[in-house]
Amino acid sequence: MPELRVCVCTWNVATLDPPPKILEDMIWLHTAHAPDIYAFGLQEVSSKPHEYVQSAFIDDPWTEQIARVVCSRGYVQVSSIRLQGILLLLYARMLHLPFLRNIQTDFTRTGLGGAWGNKGGVSIRMDCYGRSLCIVNVHFAAHADQWEIRDKEYHTITATQEFPDCSTSRILDHDYVLWFGDMNYRFEDISREVIKFHSSPGKLNKLIEKDQLYLSMKMGKCFDGFTEEKIAFMPTYKYDLQTNTYDTSEKQRPPAWTDRTLWRVNTNRLGEPKDYYIKQIAYKAHNDVLWSDHKPVSAEFCIQVCMDDAEALVTFDPVETWRRGDDVSISYTVVGDTRTSTWDWIGLYKVGFQNAAKDAETYIWSVPQGETKGESGCKTKFTARYLPEDTCTKYVLCYYSKTMNCVLGISNVFRILPSQEEENDMKFRADQVENAMPVEASAATI
Repeated sequence: MPELRVCVCTWNVATLDPPPKILEDMIWLHTAHAPDIYAFGLQEVSSKPHEYVQSAFIDDPWTEQIARVVCSRGYVQVSSIRLQGILLLLYARMLHLPFLRNIQTDFTRTGLGGAWGNKGGVSIRMDCYGRSLCIVNVHFAAHADQWEIRDKEYHTITATQEFPDCSTSRILDHDYVLWFGDMNYRFEDISREVIKFHSSPGKLNKLIEKDQLYLSMKMGKCFDGFTEEKIAFMPTYKYDLQTNTYDTSEKQRPPAWTDRTLWRVNTNRLGEPKDYYIKQIAYKAHNDVLWSDHKPVSAEFCIQVCMDDAEALVTFDPVETWRRGDDVSISYTVVGDTRTSTWDWIGLYKVGFQNAAKDAETYIWSVPQGETKGESGCKTKFTARYLPEDTCTKYVLCYYSKTMNCVLGISNVFRILPSQEEENDMKFRADQVENAMPVEASAATI
């Protein structure tokens, strides 16, 4: 059965701005087999009042920087959600966009008893090639003595988040759940010196036995049905900023595996064994990243999907090369039972665009009730005066569904040529240059 490769990353960025170059060199962006889907979960993104207000209108520096790096490699932002300093970004390869549907987000505040969003969780759910997937990024309560509170926060998030009009209306209903973040679980009943002594290869088993998250799962207090790959990396918290040295401040905080990734398969929907449906192929901390007081942690998965029978809900007739100055007619077909809306649109995008909801160069409204047109399809037109002036770029058309908040179809890649008048002018200028006598030759003749 076909598989999708999914990579997730969690990083508490300690309210710092993005590092100048580190994101470009992140290891998980250069894996041997580039993932189909990326999910980035950040915690403690700077959320001062003016910055948080600005984020409603412009992307924060982390979103801008990550998008610049990831989208330059052929990915498009599928969705995002932010709760104060908790940020979740989801990207996919452009070719997968028409098969990622029913995209919804939700959030839960757990700080100050649910009144404040400095702690809590955000999630993105979607249907993906016949499977449902929910991705959750959390930031749980801090400090060793808040163990029980962290367990309760898990239950609060899973109980309160809802996705209307979905067959999987709750997080745990989904076929696959990828849950990660700064969960803040610490080591129980063990001193800082002993933790540091065992923070080396070959000695980590002693730490695992004292890990609060491991103990909570073992006692059935939280994360029922979830799996975590064996940890083979050093504790990811707490470091002196931009070093690999554990906390040397007056507080001397003990190291801990605060940054984690867990996964779950809904065996009630898919059946046993769960390892048949999902396979984790990497789980690592990136100790070479010297920036925050946490280390980023990434995990890669192969998840089984029903790709063989996948069909885009909107298909475009082949798009030929366009020419500026000419109106352009296009044709597309909508699968009959697809929900369309008068607010759906067909956008013209540069290849390498970051966000289908925002980055169209120009657009036209879709044909009303396109799903009723059958095999005859829908025909509409881009007016010449609205076409972009850039003729050196490759373009695609995307049908964007306002109802489902996603792309339902993508055309082939094509170019926009200069207008016939512009082309004639360029040819005339080129002929003049070719026929002109060079200055040196003219002087020699005299």
